[in-house]
Amino acid sequence: MSSQSIARVYAAALTEIGRETKSLETIGDDLAAVRALYQGDAWFRSFFTSPRIDRAVKWKALSAAFTGKVGRPVVGLLKVLVEKGRESVFDNVVVEYGKLKDFAENRVHAHVVVARPLPDDLRRAITSRLERACGKTVALHEHVDPAVLGGASIRVGDRVIDRTLRTKLAALKKQLLAAD
Repeated sequence: MSSQSIARVYAAALTEIGRETKSLETIGDDLAAVRALYQGDAWFRSFFTSPRIDRAVKWKALSAAFTGKVGRPVVGLLKVLVEKGRESVFDNVVVEYGKLKDFAENRVHAHVVVARPLPDDLRRAITSRLERACGKTVALHEHVDPAVLGGASIRVGDRVIDRTLRTKLAALKKQLLAAD
């Protein structure tokens, strides 16, 4: 079983707990807090993922550090990961949980690339139009890249709408070169 599929199993279990207890958001926040420590503190990451540290010692330290600070589902996840020696899949569990949470909450992520930051009214209009088109709530992620020159490129899942000036100029160049 690959680490991705293992992570998906753990994430699905957390999602089910979140649905049953109406705590999807809280579990997501707890996972994000532990992940921030995991990604931001090299010592913690090394301690957490080290196979050389006795599992009982590791669990005792983690339990003391997280019990009461994050909810039982996330503490339980950490315990299972340590017991089974699967600490290295933690980061993937967080990613998979985010995907399953989005699915459960009928949400998609749209990535918009523009040359300059969008005005608030245009950001709301794009979000609204995408929500009508998708039939889902849209979380809009704006990326500013002056190289696009103008227009916008929007990606939702594997669908891309590219209406950037850079793309239009490249197509025009190709047409002009083909005309020779």
